[in-house]
Amino acid sequence: MAEASSRGTYFWMVKSTHILLSNDTARNVAVNALLVFERERVYIQDTLDMIFRDEALEGQDRRLAQELAYGVCRHLITLDYIIHKYCRRPLRKIDPVVLNILRIGLYQLCFLSGTPDYAAINEAVKQVKRVGLRKADAFVNALLRAVQRDLAGTVARQDKHQVDGSRKVLPLSADKNLEFKNDILPDPNKNLVKYLSVAYSHPPWLIDRWIKQYEVEMTIRLCVAGNTRPVLTLRVNRLRCGPAELRDQLRSSGYEVQQYGPAIQVLPPAAPQELPGYQEGFFVVQDVCAMSVAPLLAVKSGERVLDLCAAPGGKTSHLAELMDGQGQIVACDINKDKLGLVKDTCRRLGLEMVQTCLVDKLDDMLEQAGAFDAVLVDAPCSNTGVLARRVEARYLLKPAILGKMAARQLELLRKAAEAVKPDGRILYSTCSIDPKENEAVVQKFLEEHSSFKLVTEKMTLPCIGGEKLESGEYDGEMIKYHDGGFVALMGANDYV
Repeated sequence: MAEASSRGTYFWMVKSTHILLSNDTARNVAVNALLVFERERVYIQDTLDMIFRDEALEGQDRRLAQELAYGVCRHLITLDYIIHKYCRRPLRKIDPVVLNILRIGLYQLCFLSGTPDYAAINEAVKQVKRVGLRKADAFVNALLRAVQRDLAGTVARQDKHQVDGSRKVLPLSADKNLEFKNDILPDPNKNLVKYLSVAYSHPPWLIDRWIKQYEVEMTIRLCVAGNTRPVLTLRVNRLRCGPAELRDQLRSSGYEVQQYGPAIQVLPPAAPQELPGYQEGFFVVQDVCAMSVAPLLAVKSGERVLDLCAAPGGKTSHLAELMDGQGQIVACDINKDKLGLVKDTCRRLGLEMVQTCLVDKLDDMLEQAGAFDAVLVDAPCSNTGVLARRVEARYLLKPAILGKMAARQLELLRKAAEAVKPDGRILYSTCSIDPKENEAVVQKFLEEHSSFKLVTEKMTLPCIGGEKLESGEYDGEMIKYHDGGFVALMGANDYV
């Protein structure tokens, strides 16, 4: 394998730790979003939203910036491994701005088929020239061209859930591989965890954990799902619109959609605010896995229901719809701004029965108004079931955090037990697929609270098209994509 040449002053020894580029191009915006995530752990979308508010970028440039920033973040482990293979120097010695320009160029070469190779390389070289670090453009040009020369083209995947075995083949998607002329990946026979980590850009500890929990084939399925661009799914607000009505309205406006009961998936994804029916409150964005949660609580019109972790309001509004807008829902959260999102969602959907309350004010409310008929605990979690949507989570999550999460989740269930009536029920849900946050938390809660019994529990693993979702009214549907998660219904003894 040829090593990229970089004769002259070593630009990577100059650490521009605080440089940001001007936000006048999509590629610059993507670099800045990646830099802010690396330095301050600010989510990419938050940085993009801030930039888009201040910069007059066209819709096409905004979409490209999102594609590049999220694409690089999604495949970061893979990209960095390839860069190291070709330059053979520690990445920490490459200037952060130059490194992220290099990552974006490499992402376009390997993963973004719509960009010609020459354009990806030329744009990266022009971009790094503007940074002004000596010899950086020569280094970037040499490395990207070395990779380009080593590419043999794309090939079909013979078995999307098996270890390919060839170190020359990089998995791009569920049905496509990118082939190199030389070995590019670690040897799976020597270190399977490292191979899967590099091939699918998931941290080694998580790969190892999944193999122990789900074995190799399912681990690959989870990685493929985690690297999939998620589908935009809408839950129709049945109090204002019928699914067929919204489906036909979207199609007549030129959108490609697929209906699954009350769920409508839009392909390719579009900005929800730009879709017809958004302002009228005809729908809310929610994955089909998340849609399967609220119905399990079996709420009725006129009941008092507590949503203990409500923001941003997807499940809160679903409960309100299932109650036909009759009764009371108290939506709690720890953050006033997050409760503002719940208010905005419910206002747009026309759900006036929802009242918001900060968690630290809940005891006062219980003292004044009494316990609730039902409580939903949609607990904060590791996000391991939604890595396709929360791309950064795989890098922020550490093994020790799972234990801390589980302790917090148990505390929330204890709070729910204090807030529910003796004949009431508690619905616990997460977007995690780790038993430590799910079955283990529920078991511990039931051991502590003998007055509650487990009614039902279910784990849903994330998957891509061609696999059936077995959940409620979507049972047997060949849904294009869905997230993963866990749900458990517990009833007080008088309820059971």
